[in-house]
Amino acid sequence: MANGTTIVPFKEGDIIKDRFTLIKQIGAGTYGAIFAALYQEIGQISKLVAIKFEKEMVKRTLLQNEIIIMRKMDESTLRQILLVWFALRFQICCYATAWTIIDAIQILEQLHRTGFVHRDIKPDNFAIGNIQETAGTIYLLDFGLCKRLCIQDGKVIKPSQPGNFRGTLRYASINAHCKIELGRQDDLISLLYMMVEYFTKKLPWSNVTNPDQILQLKEQSRGGFFLLNMPVEFLEFEKYIFSLDYVDEPDYAYLTSLMYSAAQRNG
Repeated sequence: MANGTTIVPFKEGDIIKDRFTLIKQIGAGTYGAIFAALYQEIGQISKLVAIKFEKEMVKRTLLQNEIIIMRKMDESTLRQILLVWFALRFQICCYATAWTIIDAIQILEQLHRTGFVHRDIKPDNFAIGNIQETAGTIYLLDFGLCKRLCIQDGKVIKPSQPGNFRGTLRYASINAHCKIELGRQDDLISLLYMMVEYFTKKLPWSNVTNPDQILQLKEQSRGGFFLLNMPVEFLEFEKYIFSLDYVDEPDYAYLTSLMYSAAQRNG
């Protein structure tokens, strides 16, 4: 759903709970919308925040799920996710792409180590800090579709039941299209699609809307088909993450080293 088309009964200028003044809708999806807002209490300095609203018809609130995940993340190192939205939808050089992906890998590692997969990795779910203390820091947002890894006796095991489609068509992994339960490697595959889009400004299926056709193009693109004019490290990144299964713990340090190498060679 495009920005500017709200699915919740709020608009710019509305005041929520006498403290939040809605400034602008900055995101929307199947289950709700996100607004930039000013938060102000008497005697305190105004703060720019992001507020997510859900449709009332959602049976089991996804916001509750997000709160659980954010608390888990806070127990690690990620804090204060009330930031100005920043959608990374422009073509950027290899050096900047690599460093952006390095930050994203580290964030995903934190999330995965808490026992969750995100299942909706895309540019709209990342934000960049815009104040002095957080300038240049990348944050992961929107944990509504997160799900716990299947863990028994301290070990990750492959689910026996099929899953449902989760994610966004453009960035969803092949497993998501095939309704296979998503694991950590699927988050990284979505990150790969983001990486290619940052570098080339377009994916082979960017203008395609039919899910089956998108799946076919993704399958045809495996093996470096859409990475021919990109740094060799990107091809190694793809080769490695497609070798992983649900139970495999990704080697985040290796993936980070690939991006660091790409940044150094193309800086």
